[in-house]
Amino acid sequence: MKIKVVYVLYFGVLFLAFACKDSGVLVKPKYSTTLFHGQRGDTEVNAFNRKQAEREKSLAAEIEKAEQAIAMLEQQKKMFYSIDSTERIKEIDVQLDRLLARSQQIVKELNETDPYSPEGHEKTLGLAKELNDLLYTYVVPMGELISANKELKNIAADISFETGSSVISAEGVKMIATLLDSVKTDVKNWRSYLDNHNEMIFSDEEYSTILIISGYSDKQGSGDEKTRALRNYELSQSRAKAVAAEFEKQLKALGVTWKLSYRIAYEGKGEDLPPNQVEDARKNNPNRRITTIRMVVGPKILLYNSGE
Repeated sequence: MKIKVVYVLYFGVLFLAFACKDSGVLVKPKYSTTLFHGQRGDTEVNAFNRKQAEREKSLAAEIEKAEQAIAMLEQQKKMFYSIDSTERIKEIDVQLDRLLARSQQIVKELNETDPYSPEGHEKTLGLAKELNDLLYTYVVPMGELISANKELKNIAADISFETGSSVISAEGVKMIATLLDSVKTDVKNWRSYLDNHNEMIFSDEEYSTILIISGYSDKQGSGDEKTRALRNYELSQSRAKAVAAEFEKQLKALGVTWKLSYRIAYEGKGEDLPPNQVEDARKNNPNRRITTIRMVVGPKILLYNSGE
């Protein structure tokens, strides 16, 4: 008995759990054997229309994949924008916008493609290759960078600086060295990730780290409120600058061995409330006397479109 099975596209979950915390692995859409929908209505697949049916199926698969890429990027943007606005690493935002715009354009171009002609099929294949590179090279690994941006590290001013001083202490230098050990670990993890996925586009193994350093102060100080706030702002700025300088000093030594470039931004926040802290009435609040660090490490191509 001959069984006719409808040609079905299963809109299931495309991205499954992956080694990266917030990433996924692509699974191709699954089809039953088939009817050919064609330009003249449904017909059974046969020797005469099989090639066109395969082209139709290929186009449908790529449209679904591109739509899933958009859904993943939109979720990543939501996760990224849950980070305090002063602590977001802007290069990630730029990449997300670029990837989202290109994925949307690919969907548009695929929907305008005629799958039944050889020319349309060639166009589908070209867009499919670009989409595959986009997903594996950028979209899936971006979740790891966003997770790193969410991880806030604090350097306590009481340990790292003398009272009222911006000269970093030996203990502060040691704390920064410990944080840089995590950079080495991140590079090793990226190397392992790229080796496991055989991504030749990353074969140069050039990495970059971006740091955002923000200094904060408590509300202690002499003089009127405006004078005190200005002095505390200047102190927080000086401490953030000192932490940035120490990071740069240690990163220079690290970069030669690890093929690691870096960009550091710092800013004093003065008496602003640090992230994840609750306002209270204390002027002498040690939880406000901190320097916060947001730090991401990844292949240059992920952090900068041109790799520079």
